[in-house]
Amino acid sequence: MSASVGTKYANLPDIDTEQPDVYETPDVAEEAPSETEAEEEVYSADISTEAMGASAAAARFRASAGDVDGETALARYQRSLFRTLQLESLADGAATGPRLQETAAQRLQRLTHETQELRDQLAAADGTQHSVALMELAGNLRDELGRLAAQGEPQGALSALLRRVESAQATDPAAPKPVPQRTGQGGVKAGDSAQLEQRIVALERLVGASAGQPARDTATGHGLADAVARLRQQMDVLADPQRIDGIQRRAKQALVEMDRLEAARTQAARADTADPADTTRVDAAALRRIDEMYETVSAVDSLVELAPATAARLQSLATLHAEAAEAVSRIARVDAAQTNISEELATMRDVAAGLTASLRENSSTLSDNVRHLDARISALNDRIAALPQ
Repeated sequence: MSASVGTKYANLPDIDTEQPDVYETPDVAEEAPSETEAEEEVYSADISTEAMGASAAAARFRASAGDVDGETALARYQRSLFRTLQLESLADGAATGPRLQETAAQRLQRLTHETQELRDQLAAADGTQHSVALMELAGNLRDELGRLAAQGEPQGALSALLRRVESAQATDPAAPKPVPQRTGQGGVKAGDSAQLEQRIVALERLVGASAGQPARDTATGHGLADAVARLRQQMDVLADPQRIDGIQRRAKQALVEMDRLEAARTQAARADTADPADTTRVDAAALRRIDEMYETVSAVDSLVELAPATAARLQSLATLHAEAAEAVSRIARVDAAQTNISEELATMRDVAAGLTASLRENSSTLSDNVRHLDARISALNDRIAALPQ
């Protein structure tokens, strides 16, 4: 225990001042940083430690800052951005497995960039006839890609264009001699240049003179879009549920009639084999029945299509008729109640007439009785007055 703590609790009872205090810890001495760690420097192969003069650094930053015209700076920025995206996609593919599939817009940007890079390369090369032809092909390809980029939704047209290129490469893989392509270190990418030139030649072969024209059907001379539209209309007609139901009903009726005809033919054949003398009579009866069946079918066939609407109308009318019948029954009940009320009113009138007559008779009788009583009272008064006092 420290001296200050010991003097503080020295006079308190039941405290062992001889044992060390478990709650006290020794002070940690601050260690000064070593000079070796402070002076240690990080060395890396990616960090350039070469000295560079102020003029050389200014020239490098001036070149990268854009002391050039706008088109050259934009092209340089696009090339650097494309290389950066390409390196990032390669790094992602090496780290995570297979490379991500590029979208239609990314593929269109890549083709546009490759076409522009090829034109710049051919412009920087010697003006030979082969270079001029390749520049014309690259110009046509750039126009085609610009038309695709100008569309609102280029995914469908771009997919069709790429399918045409792939089919052309599969059928005719011949291509001109590859043109060297510049790299960042001044080398040549022969494989990329050959692949790009094959694509350009295939695109020129497919869309060079007939770009933007719709495909035609060589057999009929009509457009494929018209043929597809006609086929779609026919499929819609065949897929109509009402038409399918009508066709099924007609087929069932035809099958029933065919069964009947087959039975009649069988009976006629049996009658022919049994009694040749009755052949004419049996054949005439069968023909008559056949004529009657055809007349019935022709009469009913025109009404088959109206049957669903008629059934629906009858169902609605059945509901209306049920409501009308219920209303009629209610009216009948009201009429019966009104008749009963009329009879009761007539009875009440008779009772009232009898009561009136009885009241009249009773009033006359009361009047007579009062008059007779008054006369008797008068006579009695006279008799009382005549009595002697």
